[in-house]
Amino acid sequence: MASTNPSPLRLARTGEVLDLLRRGSAETTADLAATMGLARSTVTERIDVLLRHGLVVGVGETSGARGRPASRFAFNGSAGVTLAAQVGMSGMLMAVTNLAADVLWYRKVDIDVGEGPEALLSELERHFDEGLAEVGADAGRLYGLGIGMPGDLEIAGTGSATAAWRSFPLAERLEARYERPVFMDRDVNFLALGEHRTSWPDARVFLCLKVGTVIACGLIIDGQVVGGATGLLGEIGHTKVHAHEEPCTCGSRGCLNTVAGGAALAARLHAHGFDIHTAREVSELANRGVLEAVQEVREAGRVIGDVVAGAINLLNPDVIAVWGYLVDAGDQFLVGMQEAIYKTALPASARAVTLARSPYGDDAGLRGAALTVIEHTLDPDAIDAFVTEAAAA
Repeated sequence: MASTNPSPLRLARTGEVLDLLRRGSAETTADLAATMGLARSTVTERIDVLLRHGLVVGVGETSGARGRPASRFAFNGSAGVTLAAQVGMSGMLMAVTNLAADVLWYRKVDIDVGEGPEALLSELERHFDEGLAEVGADAGRLYGLGIGMPGDLEIAGTGSATAAWRSFPLAERLEARYERPVFMDRDVNFLALGEHRTSWPDARVFLCLKVGTVIACGLIIDGQVVGGATGLLGEIGHTKVHAHEEPCTCGSRGCLNTVAGGAALAARLHAHGFDIHTAREVSELANRGVLEAVQEVREAGRVIGDVVAGAINLLNPDVIAVWGYLVDAGDQFLVGMQEAIYKTALPASARAVTLARSPYGDDAGLRGAALTVIEHTLDPDAIDAFVTEAAAA
């Protein structure tokens, strides 16, 4: 007896149908047929496949037009979930999202990356399991994981702790645990992606600057993350600052991190008698109006602004969005940055760029991680492969 399963050829371009519905570019069979250049019957067959897999839902009928109303369809963001984490040097943000990147569960976790990768893996698994349980999502609804990691773990010196991070198969361990793809990238790249898609989608050249314990930036050009030849583009925290020789974790001296990073500010304030140790505590002091902290934050803005001015001359960005503990310390940080940029950058480029506090805030990195999972797993080719495999099972 001949098989009744659809052939791969008959299922081709199912992913394109989903993509058009997901982006809101079409909503009826007629819309899809006209856009794709296919017969309505062919589009109907593909919609039926997506309906069976729960990726598409009916959302009523068209109204106001002559003739028979047409059924309307939409992407079903509730069809599955992603797991997202934004790992910092001293804390971690975690979320379960749906396939529209809406946060269903959220948690802040205090960590110390100095405890090593096994400890981080244990925390990721424990909290992710709790998140999945709380939203009632079983393993079959999980599409993938997005994990943003601080770049400094890759470029620190040659100690045994650094070697442990470099050799540890974090992504592979998580893939084995959840049986789903894991997408890992530098935290600033996920920050940049989430912020760009949410707040500045029309910016052609977009920089997202992280000013926390350490300093780094992510770059988006024409909607795409630019990572550089080895994935380390944007590590401006390791730019040499004139007349400074403080030792840095990368093995060099006088890096921007050692002068204007949150950890450096905390160390200087601690040396002046303040019982603080972290960038978050620096921000809290500045927000309380403690003069020494306010001065440190503003001067850090100037020093970072000097370095960013070089990036402005090189890249001519539309927007620089700033995120992190230092920018949360009132207006003084951005005031200091703006002063340095106007003093140092090419005037026409300085006037053209918008410098702003990150509108999306702490959750931008989580959104970027979730979007990365969604865009890879719901890519048209991936969907075509999925429905073909499912039909053959």
